[in-house]
Amino acid sequence: MFQNQPINRRRSFRVYTRIPLVYEILSGQERERKRKNGIIKNISSEGMGIELELEIDEALSIDTDMKISFTLPKLSRSIAGRIKIAWVRAIPIKRTFFAGAIFTEINDRDKQDITKLIEHLSINKILDQAIDAKASDIHLVVDQPPVFRINGELHITEMPSLLPEDIVSLVYSMMEEEQISAFEKNRELDFGFQYNLNNRFRANLHQQKGFLEVALRLITARQFSFEELRIPKIVKDLSRQKDGLVLIVGPAGSGKTTTIAAMIDQINHEKSSVVITLERPIEYIHSNIKSIVKQREVGLDTDTFSGALKSSLRQDPNVIVVGELDDIETIKTALVAAEAGYLVIASFHAPNTIQAIDRLAGMFPAESRRQILAQLANCVRGIISQLLIPKKNKKERVLACEVIIGSEATKTIIRKDELIQLPTIIQTGGAYHMQTMYDSIRRYLDEGIIDEETALLYSEEFSQYKQWIK
Repeated sequence: MFQNQPINRRRSFRVYTRIPLVYEILSGQERERKRKNGIIKNISSEGMGIELELEIDEALSIDTDMKISFTLPKLSRSIAGRIKIAWVRAIPIKRTFFAGAIFTEINDRDKQDITKLIEHLSINKILDQAIDAKASDIHLVVDQPPVFRINGELHITEMPSLLPEDIVSLVYSMMEEEQISAFEKNRELDFGFQYNLNNRFRANLHQQKGFLEVALRLITARQFSFEELRIPKIVKDLSRQKDGLVLIVGPAGSGKTTTIAAMIDQINHEKSSVVITLERPIEYIHSNIKSIVKQREVGLDTDTFSGALKSSLRQDPNVIVVGELDDIETIKTALVAAEAGYLVIASFHAPNTIQAIDRLAGMFPAESRRQILAQLANCVRGIISQLLIPKKNKKERVLACEVIIGSEATKTIIRKDELIQLPTIIQTGGAYHMQTMYDSIRRYLDEGIIDEETALLYSEEFSQYKQWIK
C-alpha cells in the first residue's frame, strides 16, 4: 500500500521579511547596469539564501549575478553583498519575477547581523523549546514573550517580547503563499503542518485589536495505543462496529482528536475498510495499512464539513470520521449516514454525555428536537466523554473517561428525552462496560496516579462523597 511520508518542515522554514533592497545586475541579459528597487521576501533558516520579488522589463535568467544592499529591521546601517540567482518564477502580466538566490560574497559582520535576525525571528527556536518543555500549546501574543501551556498551566518564556511585525515574520515563515493570501482575505485561518518526523502542529491564526496573533497546538505524530492512552477497552469494541454513531465529547484540549486517531489506527490495522476523515486541519497522518485512509482537510480539500460529508457517501466508505459536528447540516447528514449502514465517528464539544446529547438536539428548532433524539437513539453505539487531568507529579496528564453504551435502556431514555435519568443508566450499566467519570477518577486515585485534590477538582460526585462521609 502507498505510504504517506511526512515532510520535515523544520528544514524548509524561512524568515518572512519583506525588506526593501536596491540591486544592480552584473551579468545576464541586461547590458546596462542600473540600480533598481526590489523586495527580499524571505531569508532561509541558514541565512545564506534569499527569495526576491523584482519588477524587470526583460527576462531574468538563472546564474545572473547581482550586487544588493538592504537594511535589516532594528539595524541602522546597510548590508551589502553579491548574490547569484538560483531559480526564477515569472508573472509576465505584472512584469514581476520571484527569484531565489544565494550569497556568493558577504562580509563576516553582515553575515553575523543576518544570523542575529534569524535567531530573533526563528519559529524553529520557539517550536523546539515547546517540544523540549512538553508544552501542549504555544501562544504568540503582541508585546509578550511566547507563552507555553504545560500540563494545563500557562508559562511565560524568557524569550524577548514580540512586536506585531515579529509575529507576522514568525507566523508567515510557516505558511505557503496561498495560506497567507487566505488569511489576509478572511483574517482567520486554521492549518496543520508536519514539523519533523515526530511532531506536527495545528495553527489557528486570528486578529486581536487589529494585530495578528496565533495559537499553536503540538501534536505528537506517533500513534499511541489504547493501553498507552488508557482508553477504556470498550472503545475498541466501538471501533469494530459496522455501523452507527460513536461520539467523542469533551472540552477543548481534552484529547478527543488523539482518541479518534487511536480508533482509526485500530481499524487500519484490523480491517480492510475505506476510512474517510474530514478534519480541520489534519493532525495525525495515517498510512494505508489494511485499510485505505483518505484524509480530507476542510478549507484545503473541501469547503465545509457538511458538503464533504455528503460527498463522502458517494466514495464507497465503510467508516466516516467527522472532526467537528459544528452545524445542523453536518449533524443531520451524520445521523443519516449512521442509520444508512456506515460507521460514523464524530467529535463534539460538550463537558459530559448528557450535555452532549442535549446540546446536539438543541442546535435544531424546538419542533425538530423529538425527531433528532429519535434518530440519535436509533443509531447511537456509544458516547465517550473525556477529560485530561493532572497526575500526582503535576508534570503529566492522564485520560479520564465517562462511557455510555447504546443499550436498549439508553436508547429509550434518549428517545423519551428523559436525559436526567442517564447517570442512573451509566451507574447500573456495568454489564455493558459503562462507567461514570467518578469511576474513572476514583480508579486513578486508588492506584495512586492522581491525588485527592485533583479528584475533588474534577469530580463533583467525589466532592459530594467527601462531604457525606464527614
